[in-house]
Amino acid sequence: MCPLCGETSTFDLDDNELLNNMQGDLATFTLDSHGDPPHILFVYIDKQKKIRGTYPFLVKQSAPLGKSGLNYNHFVDATSDITAEEAESSGIKIIPYDVQINGKAKKSYPFEISLPEIFGLLIQNRKLDSLPIQTEKFVETFTSIDNELPIIVNTISSQISKNYKNALKAKKIIGKRDPQLANRLNIVDSLAAGSILKTMAKRSVEMDRKGRELQEIMMYSEWLRHYHRTYFIVHDTDKIRGSNFLGRFSGIMGGKPLIACNVDGMGKIEPSKNVQTFKEGLGEIGRLIRKDFVKRKFTGTIFHALSEQNAYRLLEYLRIMFKIDKEELQIESCCSTIGINGGLGVLGLSIYPKI
Repeated sequence: MCPLCGETSTFDLDDNELLNNMQGDLATFTLDSHGDPPHILFVYIDKQKKIRGTYPFLVKQSAPLGKSGLNYNHFVDATSDITAEEAESSGIKIIPYDVQINGKAKKSYPFEISLPEIFGLLIQNRKLDSLPIQTEKFVETFTSIDNELPIIVNTISSQISKNYKNALKAKKIIGKRDPQLANRLNIVDSLAAGSILKTMAKRSVEMDRKGRELQEIMMYSEWLRHYHRTYFIVHDTDKIRGSNFLGRFSGIMGGKPLIACNVDGMGKIEPSKNVQTFKEGLGEIGRLIRKDFVKRKFTGTIFHALSEQNAYRLLEYLRIMFKIDKEELQIESCCSTIGINGGLGVLGLSIYPKI
């Protein structure tokens, strides 16, 4: 049953079709537009053919182009690590978060402190915390928009930070005094951080510039948020003890934790195993990719916190094991959030199916 209009939809599903669409523990299907106003329906089904979730999206006509040549306002929280220069050139607006240093001073990322500066503070063994974007900041950001175009807001995973929940609170507050503005807000829980969140935000703008309608952009974001996977090895096990979202894994003794994110396609984060050597870590990452992606090709980003040599070793391993082109995997510094919470030496990758 559609949660928006209450209409019951039926469709045939054989075992092969379910298997071919499985990514992790869930398969995703899109039902045709229906209802008034017209809307499409995403359906998530597990291996037992039980429906795990249904999510409607309105089919809307494109609004007149704004001054920037875009149909929509695009926002992303700073955990995407899109630089101010990238944001300005692409038409994305960054919502900054505060980095707290030694429990006292706060600096707004990325405008008052940069990623290299964060790494520099970590080298000095400073205590850093990434603070959630406050509800008031979201309210201030949304109410300062000077046009009537729809608004797309991509946020870090709700399993990592309160940003998504605080953005929803801001929408609710705004709805009491400006319902039209609140209705224009499309807030996305990316179930990710760093490169996947950056990809989601940039792809939204690219699709917008190509004249794609809002529901097409939201469909892509919905697909990416459920089908990406992230795996990373924590080198500094002492560092994660004080981490907001990695601290729960600090009690696992022996070796270095290998952590898998979005393992169920719904944002779940869990330790895979503790690895004793780099070679063992590579093998475990390979095993997880084979399990999660079966025979599908994938693309994405290898990230690291000042461990570039190991990043290239990981790239070579994946190139040989999965026969992929080097161009399918970019190497870059890890996002600020993982660096702050995981410490120096973090190595991992964020990938999604190639289409």
